[in-house]
Amino acid sequence: MANAGPWEAVLPGVWRMTVPYPNVLPYGTVNLYVIQDGGEAVIVDGGATGTHLDLLVEGLRAMGVRRVQGLIATHYHVDHTAGVPHLRARLECVAFMHPMDVRAFDDKFPDVAGTFQKCPDLLRAGQRVVHVIHQPGHTHGHLHLWLPDARALFVGDHLVEAGSVWIGPPDGHMRDYYRALDAVMTSDAEVALPGHGPAILRPQLAAGRLRERRQMREEQILAILADGPKTLAELTAALYTDTDPKALPFARHTVMAHLERLEEQGAVRRAMSAADWMMRYASTEE
Repeated sequence: MANAGPWEAVLPGVWRMTVPYPNVLPYGTVNLYVIQDGGEAVIVDGGATGTHLDLLVEGLRAMGVRRVQGLIATHYHVDHTAGVPHLRARLECVAFMHPMDVRAFDDKFPDVAGTFQKCPDLLRAGQRVVHVIHQPGHTHGHLHLWLPDARALFVGDHLVEAGSVWIGPPDGHMRDYYRALDAVMTSDAEVALPGHGPAILRPQLAAGRLRERRQMREEQILAILADGPKTLAELTAALYTDTDPKALPFARHTVMAHLERLEEQGAVRRAMSAADWMMRYASTEE
């Protein structure tokens, strides 16, 4: 079943299901992966809902999978976890996530609290070993998964082939995200499998590109603040002049994350104006 319906063999024994998710820009889809060895499998992320849940079960059957050893989510956001409560029951498997994101999931989705357990350091599908790496940035409990026999790194929402990803409070932290990009840049990965979009064949270059993009944004922020203090809304409008309106909330949160990092570095300060009770950010060099 090299390319059966929504399924695609992206590596030997690694299958990807592309699930429509219109609210996610720019691709409008989210990826779900199956790592297979013989009759055993590990599922990575679980955004499948509706008919895609049936397609997932049918796909596992066609692959010859008889047992799912675990379902692990790279992070708790709904596009990566919406189908997990149903899949866990239907496949009679355990669902894992980093404990920091388990708490966030339970708080966000109390009706299905208890779905996830604390992730182990290793998962196995037959003879294949999947290493679980805590790599915060997009969320505090974000995970990378390393499949050494394929030199493949599952990077969740930390990399995309084109464009960029959003990092923003309260879930995300820009300093952690820089560290995540550095980890990819120094890794031995030959391919990165992201949560959205196609496989990334030169992940080190992709991580370097995104790091440069984030640095460019911070330089732009400092250049704008050199003209005087600005509100968050003013900074966002100045930085994202032609952005799809649906993406502006994500842009605003990314600006917040950059400002947080610049404050930590001592390059930016903020203060409430008594004249209009608006929070403004200013360069510490003015």
